[in-house]
Formats: sequence, C-alpha cells, structure tokens
Amino acid sequence: MKKKGMSKSTKKVLKIVIPILIVVVVIGAIITKNAASAGEAMAQAMAVETTKVEKGDVTETVETSGTVVSGQQKTFFSPVNATVKTASFQVGDMVDAGDKLVEFNLDDLEQQNQKAELTVKANSLGYQDSVNKSAQAAQTQADAKSKAATLQQQVDAKKQEVANLTAAIAGDAQAQAAALQQANDSVNNQIVALQQQQEDTTALVAQAQAAYSTAQVAQQNAQVNFDAATVSGNAADVASASETLKAANAALSTAKNDYDTNKAQLDNITAQITALQSDNSVGTGANENTQLQQKLTTAQSELADLQSQLESQKAIAEADSATLSKEAKAQMQTNNNLAELEQKSLAELIQEGRNGISAEFNGVISDNQVVEGATVSQGMQLFTLQSIDDVNVNVSLSKNVYEKVKEGQKATITFAGQTYEGTVTKISRIATTGATGGNNQAATSTSITATVHIDNPDSNIFLGVEAKVSIHAAEAKDVVILPTEAVNIGKDGSFCWVCEDGVLTKRSIETGVTSDDCAEITKGLKEGEEVITDPGDNEEGDPITTITAGTETEAE
Repeated sequence: MKKKGMSKSTKKVLKIVIPILIVVVVIGAIITKNAASAGEAMAQAMAVETTKVEKGDVTETVETSGTVVSGQQKTFFSPVNATVKTASFQVGDMVDAGDKLVEFNLDDLEQQNQKAELTVKANSLGYQDSVNKSAQAAQTQADAKSKAATLQQQVDAKKQEVANLTAAIAGDAQAQAAALQQANDSVNNQIVALQQQQEDTTALVAQAQAAYSTAQVAQQNAQVNFDAATVSGNAADVASASETLKAANAALSTAKNDYDTNKAQLDNITAQITALQSDNSVGTGANENTQLQQKLTTAQSELADLQSQLESQKAIAEADSATLSKEAKAQMQTNNNLAELEQKSLAELIQEGRNGISAEFNGVISDNQVVEGATVSQGMQLFTLQSIDDVNVNVSLSKNVYEKVKEGQKATITFAGQTYEGTVTKISRIATTGATGGNNQAATSTSITATVHIDNPDSNIFLGVEAKVSIHAAEAKDVVILPTEAVNIGKDGSFCWVCEDGVLTKRSIETGVTSDDCAEITKGLKEGEEVITDPGDNEEGDPITTITAGTETEAE
C-alpha cells in the first residue's frame, strides 16, 4: 500500500510554528538568565536600618558654666565716731534680715552733743539780744524823729507867742489885750493839738499793753513746754520747744519795747498839756501888763526848754544808727544755723548710733573689718553683706553660641548637688578676648558674659562656687523632627540618606531648632518618610535594602 505524503497545507503550518517555537525558547532562556542575574544582584545588596520621620517637640540648649555670685550686696560704714560695743560675726556667716550686727558705745558723742546744744543756746541768746538792741535803737531813732517834728512845731508856736507878747508889752493896752488874747489862743491851739496826740497815743498804749500781756502769756507757756521737753529728754521735742521759746521771747521783747515807748510818749504829752493849761489859767485884769510880762518870761523859758529838747532829739535822730545791718543779721543768723545744723547732726548721729547696724536682707558676710572694742570713725568701712535671696550665675558664652542666647530665656542650674531654675537677665554688649592653647600654639578666643538669675534660691546656696548652666535657647513644638545621628552636614549644607528606587540617595534638608537628641526639619522631609540612620560602607548610588523596626523588606 502506498503511503500518502503531507499535504501542502500541513507543510505550510509547520513552516510557521517552528520559528515561533525557536523564538519562545530563546526568550525563555533570556528571562531565565536575567532572573538569575537579578537574584544574584539582590543577594549582593546590603541591608541598612531606617528610622521613620515623626513630629514632636525639640528644645535647643546652650551648655556652659559660671560662678555663683550675689545679685545684691551692700558695704556698711560706721555712722559715728565711737567705740564698737558688739560685733559678733565672721566672714562666711549667714545672717537674717533684721539681725543686729554692730552696736556702739556713745558716751563721748553724747558729751559732744551736750556741748553743741549749749553752743546753740548761747548763740541764739546772743543773736536775740543783738536783734533786740538793734530794734530798740531803731525805735529810739524813729521816736526821736517823731518827737523832733512835734517839738519843732511847738518851738515855732512858742516863738510866735514870745513875739506876740513882746509886741503887746511894747504897744498900748488894747494891743496888749489883743496880744494876750492871741497868746491865749496860741496856747489853746497847742493844747488842742496835744490833746489829739494824747488821745491817739492813749489808744496806742492800750494796744501795746494788750499785745504785751498776750506775749507774756505765750512766753510763759513756751517756757513751761520747754522745761517739760527738757525733762523728757526727747531731742526732737526739746529742739521744737526751744524754737518756740525763742520766738516767744523775741515777741515779748518787741511788745514790751512798743509799750514802754508809747507810754513814755503819752506821759510827755500829758505833762506838756498840764503845763500849758497852767500857763493859760491866768486871767486878765488891772495888772494886765504885769501878766504879760510874766507870760513873756514863762514863754521865753519854755521856748529855751523846747529848743533844748529839739536839739537833743535831732541829735538822736541824726546820729549813726546802732541798728544791725541786713548783712550783719544774715551773718549772725547763718552762724546760728550752722550751730543748729551741727547740733542736729550730732543728735541724728547719736540716734543712728543707738540704732546700731542691722542686716537689711538675708545674706552672707563676705568682708569684715571691725572687731569689738575698736574705735571707729564716721565713714569707716565695717563689713560687706551679700544677699542669698538675690543670686546670679555669671557665665561665659563662646562666639559659636552667644547669638542663640537671649534675655528672658529659661535655664537649669546645677551646683553643690542641687538643681535650680533660672532666667537669663543680662547679656553684656562688650566681648572679651582671651588667650587659649599651649605648647607655643597661642590663639585667642572671643566670649560674651551673661548673667543668669536663680529664680528659686534656698538655704543651700553657696557663693563663689562653680555651677553648670543649661540655657534653653530655643524651642519648637509639634514639628517634623529627625534624630541628630541621621542629620549630616556637607559642603553644600545639611542632608540625610534615603532609599530611592533601591539605591542609596542623598536628600538635601534644612534644619531649625536642634538639641543633642534630635533636630527640627524645616524643609526636605515629611512626616512618615523613612530615613537611613547609618549607610555603613555604602556610597551614593549603591543598591540597598532597608530594615524598619526589625522587618527586612526588599526595596522596590
């Protein structure tokens, strides 16, 4: 039987299938080879650990050290020249506010004060006596001028009377009678004028007497008050009562002078009126000419007396005044004021000495130059007290950190096993430069001094010791943060390592507030991303695998 051959259609199919199979086999071989290569590469990639970017709080601190010092100190000086009675303290002693630290023996100072008081009293009395005499002299001169004016009028009138009488005697009887009448009229006019002066002067005498009586009562009361104050021994009361008594004595003296002067003037006027009335009482009659002669004789005698009185009063009025000049009074008053100030100063010093010296605040004695029994002079330095309630730490900030420190920032202070809270209160605006280095490698460093106040001091404070200070320079809350070991610094700035497409890649970042543990990331990362903390020996572009929280995963 003859075998049949393949048909044409079958041959055609075979021609198509065979090349396809060959291609498939080749592709499979290639895939198998690539898979093997990839597996080999994956096996060679190093696993690195990552950390996840989170949000949190970060505080940047500046670490430094300094010396504990008092923020308040006071040096005390002796207020008096005296002997130290007690001074029971030493350098380093702690004292409380109000503690009596120094007492004085004031026997010598009190004797000086008594002498000063007597000097003030003597000066005051001498000044008042001079003022009184000056016032009396001025009043006498004023009275003399007034009396001289009155006497001049009386002399002129008396001259006219003498002239009239002389003419009357030389003329006829009628002329004599007219002259007599005219003389009588002149006398009557004088009497009327004197009576008016008498009335005015009587009123002045009454006023002066009332003022004198009032001044006497006031002086007696002032004397009683002064005696009582002297017995009490209170320096302030004695001084006040003394001033009141001085014023009362002066007022009494002035009132008495006024009364005496006005009374004497009244008596003089009364005597003149009486004399004129006696002269004018002679009547006219047959012996009219004889009467005129008698009147002329009397008038001439009175004229001579009046002229004598006028010259005497003019001499007094025109004499050099015995009154004190304004400059002399001012000088005497100034001397009195100086003496009073000296006495008051002594009294005040004695009071200060009696008070002694007490601590004005809680503190530690840092310097002592006084011992019991020693004699000290006013203004002499005794001791220095430094507060333990107002305490600071003076720190030095290097040029790398001082721009981070600001006034008002908080701080933590540690010394003598104690921890305190503090606040930056002052930053010096003047930098200091010091030498650093050794072994012939001299260098200089610049620093800034700052003051950190201890906000919660206690009895464990020691002054002069070294303290560690941690200043909270900056703070950021709820921000993107990264551990500091994952932050790198290169020539182009800060960066971190990340895994991108299975290879090690640099990522540029910007940092903000940085602490020892972590740093604020202001740009370059987002919350939830993973960052390689340590790339090991890998270099940028190397294939890597990442390990997060203990789980190994292949990088895509």
